Amino acid sequence: MSDARRFGLATTLVAAGLGLPALASAATYSGIENPFNIVLDFDSEVDFDGNGSTDSETLSSDLQSVFQQAKSFWETMVLGNRHDLAINALTIIAVGTGIDGAGGTLGAAGPTSISVYAGASEYAYASHGLMYFDTADLAAMYSGGTLFDVIVHEMAHVLGFGTLWNTTTYGGAFAGTQNLYTTGSGQYTGAFGLAVYNAEFGPGASSIPVDLDGGQGTANSHWAEDNYAGGAADIMTGYIGAPLSTPNSVLGYDFAATTVSGTTVASFADLGYITYVTDVAAAAVPLPAGAGLSLIGLGGLGALRLRRRRA
Repeated sequence: MSDARRFGLATTLVAAGLGLPALASAATYSGIENPFNIVLDFDSEVDFDGNGSTDSETLSSDLQSVFQQAKSFWETMVLGNRHDLAINALTIIAVGTGIDGAGGTLGAAGPTSISVYAGASEYAYASHGLMYFDTADLAAMYSGGTLFDVIVHEMAHVLGFGTLWNTTTYGGAFAGTQNLYTTGSGQYTGAFGLAVYNAEFGPGASSIPVDLDGGQGTANSHWAEDNYAGGAADIMTGYIGAPLSTPNSVLGYDFAATTVSGTTVASFADLGYITYVTDVAAAAVPLPAGAGLSLIGLGGLGALRLRRRRA
């Protein structure tokens, strides 16, 4: 493969005839009227090393505008949680910092605290998160048009993609919450994501392939590049490639190097969210892609990252 940063998105937000799993009061849930709210905090006072010193940079206003676009995209795709509007907001700190120089790892992200709603169906939701981006790559991503794609990818990890797939492992208050993936299996089994995957790419799959390569930061937290039916360009594979010859437009948001599959968006319903694919467009014709609280601190934030692949 040529010097390219891989990342990924498919081409159709499939909506009609999905045969989605039943979900109580999904059609009338009032959360659709109260859009999910992501609060961005551009903060340079983050101690990455735990040594009492800060080594991050506040992002420029030009860069911040791209972050706001990514925030708007996810607020279009994810409209709220299923149960408790009191936890319908997510605060994300976004900073630039040195990671590994130009190329290589472009950014990393994940939740820093999660909230549990205990109800008929229990879910653990991100309530705070952190995204950081390599300052050696920011200018090139911005000028090349791929920064939006990268931010959307990292923001998905804060929302829970690959980070909150199995919160039962935390035990205690998290027992009975989502269990969508077993580490090392390479098989994502969330019912909503899988239903859309079969509708979007053909029936018969019993799981969605998850990447087992790439080591910590890629394995077990992204769709598999080599056999995900949406292709290696899907937004939630672990590598980003060169810009597409024609930008991919998804409901008015332009992605320079990636595609967005209905499966990717629908997988957030498995995390307890109301999504564009599983709720808003479920009765529509197929659309061109063109979608009591307990807190715990999460370690290993650097584990989920987007990389640039070299030949």
